[in-house]
Formats: sequence, C-alpha cells, structure tokens
Amino acid sequence: MNRIIVLRHVESEANRAGVGLGRTDSPPTALGLEQLRLTVDALRNEDITRVVTSPLSRARRLAEAIALTHGVEAIACDALLELDVGELEGLEWPIVRERFGEFLRTWRGNESVSAAMPGGESLLDVLERSRSVFDDLVNDPAEGTGLIVTHNFVVKMLVVHALAMPHYAWRRIDTGLAGLTTFRIADGEPALVRLNDRHHLDGL
Repeated sequence: MNRIIVLRHVESEANRAGVGLGRTDSPPTALGLEQLRLTVDALRNEDITRVVTSPLSRARRLAEAIALTHGVEAIACDALLELDVGELEGLEWPIVRERFGEFLRTWRGNESVSAAMPGGESLLDVLERSRSVFDDLVNDPAEGTGLIVTHNFVVKMLVVHALAMPHYAWRRIDTGLAGLTTFRIADGEPALVRLNDRHHLDGL
C-alpha cells in the first residue's frame, strides 16, 4: 500500500446517549448517517483498493458504503472490534465513577494500558490483536490506499503502534467520530500525514 487511512466509525445511539460503549452493536443515529454520507464523499477520489472493518454496524455500514464507491469488498475483522469494556458497558459515567473508583485511579495513570476493564480487556489486548491488521496493509506490495474502519481505542493504539510511541501516549491522541487519520507508506515505514481530520463534517 502507498497510504493507509484509519477511520473511526460514525455516531451511534450509545454515543449520543453518552454511555459506556464497547462490543454492543449500537446502530448509527440520523446524524451518524449524515456523517457517513459526507465521509463517503470525502474519500471518493482516494485510490482505495482494500477495506477492512470492525463487524459492528456503526463501523461496518460506513466501510461498506465507502467500499461500494471504489468497487471493492469491505472485509469484517474481529481484530478491529472496540475495547471490551466489560462491566462498564452501557453505564453512564457518574455510575462508573461511583462503582469503579479504584479502577479509574489506575486508568488515569501511566499503567492504564495494562489495566483490564472490569470483566473486559486492556488496551494492550487491543494493541496485540489489532496491530497485525495495520502491519498487513503496510507490508502489502500492491499500489493504492488501504482503509481501516474501527473504533476509538483501536484508532488510538494503532497510532501509538505506527509511530512507535510509548504506549501510555494513547491518552494524548484525539479521535473524533468519523475522524480520518492518514499515513504515507515509504520503504515499509508509516509516516503520519493527518490526524483526526474532520473537516469533511464542517457544518453538521
């Protein structure tokens, strides 16, 4: 691949409600579908030749719409699923703070990457399962752009991986809904071109 785009999914019902969201297949909202339309338009002129996506509908529907405009197939991959947030799934943050205060103290520190969500995964688990998808695109000798459509924590960990950053630096990476992060690939090495670009959503 010459380029890799890592794209976060569009707004889902759970995003709008502001509750913990991991593996629940929360569908896109009306705003999410408008984000989908604008993102498809923004990528229409990209030479996208491979599309890999989380199987969850908030990502998959976006990936399939983009893939359709480029005449390729969107391949669903469990390695791109969001962080399994375990017992935090579906909870509002005031409840999370009340029930899981000790966990949150660890989560706010530099050991956050190895701290497993209660009943769920750690960020290191996310990195371990998702980085091979990114590396496969980096090492693909074919011309064109590879597209990964996935989730908040997966995007953060893939950026950390691609740039060989300390794992705890994930917290310094912003990932908005339908944000585009692009890497140029040269001599088998990814170089960051843009991070969390959401200009295509201006006016929403």
